[in-house]
Amino acid sequence: MKVETASLSHWPLQAGTSYVRPPELPKHVFLDSPATDVMTDFTYVRPLTIGALVTIDDALEHMKTSGVRLLLVTNAVEHVIGLVSSYDIQGEKPVRLVEEARAARSDITVAQIMTTLDQIRVLNMISVRNAQVAHVVSTLRELEQRHLLVCESEDGSESTPGLAEELPPFATTGWEKSKAVPSRTAQQQVRGLFSAAQIGRQLGVDISEVMTAAHSLAEMTHELGHASPS
Repeated sequence: MKVETASLSHWPLQAGTSYVRPPELPKHVFLDSPATDVMTDFTYVRPLTIGALVTIDDALEHMKTSGVRLLLVTNAVEHVIGLVSSYDIQGEKPVRLVEEARAARSDITVAQIMTTLDQIRVLNMISVRNAQVAHVVSTLRELEQRHLLVCESEDGSESTPGLAEELPPFATTGWEKSKAVPSRTAQQQVRGLFSAAQIGRQLGVDISEVMTAAHSLAEMTHELGHASPS
């Protein structure tokens, strides 16, 4: 069948023309800054993934070339089945496999050391919109994690299935009220990621020691020397 074609309308590029680009995270934040100021939003930044059967050495090389410390582990239909970090690969897990299972390090796969679904705690995007940086730092400390995923429902509903309902008790505006009861009717999807290293860079301090030692928002505020949540 013959298809009628015609060229699209066109005109010269005008001087002073800008270009569309995704928003960037602010370089400097405070503890009372919005939590979204320190969240890597997958609406704008494509998440980096890896297969479960890839060797850990190849996974680590992928992280190094991409400048990240965490990869989403996905299956053939692009469902998230786990997480693997540079700390997992460079930590004790591979060493134990070599010693206990007599496995060659070069043969160890991501599947053997990754954090599986039953071990992953995620935050609700609705709660994150009402939270502050201090809440994220405190939650990372509470869960003893360096990374936290943020999830939402694919249908855009305000409740997200499978989310942790028992988060640390924060005495602030909006955070407690925004914790929606999880629904099982909508498919969950990962919306973004919090990284302790990224937050530390934006705060301008090393938060690792504070996350270990602090027991309250007031103590974190004192240690970091930033404004406390209002």
